[in-house]
Amino acid sequence: MEETLKISIQGYPGSFHDQAAKKFFIDQKLDLLPADSFDILGDQLADSTVQFAVMAIENSIAGTILQNYRILREHNFWILGEVYLRIEHNLLVNKGTSKSQVKKVFSHPMALNQCLEFLKTMPDVRLIESKDTALSAIELAKNPNPKHACIASVVAAQLTGLEIMNASIETNKTNYTRFFIISKDKTPVSYSSNKATVYMRIPDKKGQLLKVLECIERHDLNMSKLQSFPVLGRFREYFFHMDIEFDVLAQYEAIKEELKDLTFEFTELGIYERADLRDVIFNEKMSIHDR
Repeated sequence: MEETLKISIQGYPGSFHDQAAKKFFIDQKLDLLPADSFDILGDQLADSTVQFAVMAIENSIAGTILQNYRILREHNFWILGEVYLRIEHNLLVNKGTSKSQVKKVFSHPMALNQCLEFLKTMPDVRLIESKDTALSAIELAKNPNPKHACIASVVAAQLTGLEIMNASIETNKTNYTRFFIISKDKTPVSYSSNKATVYMRIPDKKGQLLKVLECIERHDLNMSKLQSFPVLGRFREYFFHMDIEFDVLAQYEAIKEELKDLTFEFTELGIYERADLRDVIFNEKMSIHDR
């Protein structure tokens, strides 16, 4: 029998974490366990309640979710893959509701903020923050109210039977989120891997970070992300989270020892295959074309 994978997601059925899990673990049986926060998600993975977890790490509008790098480091989790999703928000209502009836709109605060231009067309509406976009849809379906609406995904609408009153209401159509797929323990590294996520502590010396960057350039690798994070209790000392892309695994292996010599601490968070972005880019182009 095919194994059912138990996976923690931050959100509920129909959420973007739900969709990311199904996109990565395609054609596999999944038992998705909702978590109301990223810390709870981390706890579920740490105590082996689940086998894997899906964690958003950055959004093209909101930026990096710094607390999630902290969770990765503190639990020593391992990144085994990544997923990118085009984020499209929709105004959902109970069937038969008219726009003039709506007095309250419920959703996650990030979703509300990403739809403010559309929401200005509803000046008398009160915005109510919730734990999750999909949970807002679930609650509206369970408790129908013509004065209420929510912002959630197309999938959430399909699962709950809510009606899409207005589609694609996000202000910026170039909106995507990157998700990490993480495990409690390190998994075998495939020879097809072409991306590494690492963090390092660099001595507070003139030009030290530049030496790290020059090392990467000299080995003809690509640094696709660099994110600083203060070291707690250490004045002027920072973690640097970095994504390094390469063509073959041997290129990355050849640079590791040199990077370790340049840093106080060098820790791998994951070595994996970078995500296929073709569908995200296609959807983005289609959205721009439709405007």
